[in-house]
Amino acid sequence: MMRILEDREKRFLRILKLNEEYKLPVICGKINYPGNDKNTLKAGLAFNVLYSLLKDTFKDHEVYSETNEGFDGKSLLMVLNVPPKEAKKKAINIEEFHQLGRLFDIDIYVNGQPISRRDLGLNVRKCIVCGDDAGICTRQKRHDLREVIEIIDKIIDDYFGALSYDDINWMIKRFYEKEDENC
Repeated sequence: MMRILEDREKRFLRILKLNEEYKLPVICGKINYPGNDKNTLKAGLAFNVLYSLLKDTFKDHEVYSETNEGFDGKSLLMVLNVPPKEAKKKAINIEEFHQLGRLFDIDIYVNGQPISRRDLGLNVRKCIVCGDDAGICTRQKRHDLREVIEIIDKIIDDYFGALSYDDINWMIKRFYEKEDENC
């Protein structure tokens, strides 16, 4: 658990540095995957979808990006030349309407501060298990970890089970293109 917290701190410090260096909003995309193992195959598959969605959505606004891996899972940081609230609206659209959106955690930072849904007059995210406020359920540990992981894994299985052979080949191709960019 300590390594996960250390990775989160490193990521936040990197976000602060990028905000300061570029004087532009920074988007952080990661997967909400509970437990101590954030680097499961399924979490990785979901991250690859998120990566592609964010790259495609913000392709005309991307100034800089980097992918990070650690005990807290994979994350994508992107510096964007776009108004922060516009970026947050696009991020919320992905979280709300993509089949895997419930698993995506997409934050927009300006001067080290995240733009919240409430900043846009929107309700907080709902719990994947019961539909209550997700933040409260997480803080109070209302649900059994195994139950939450089973629900998340089912969402991922359903998504990939519905894909065609061509869709899967396209995703694999995108994954290897991304790997080549990082080399």
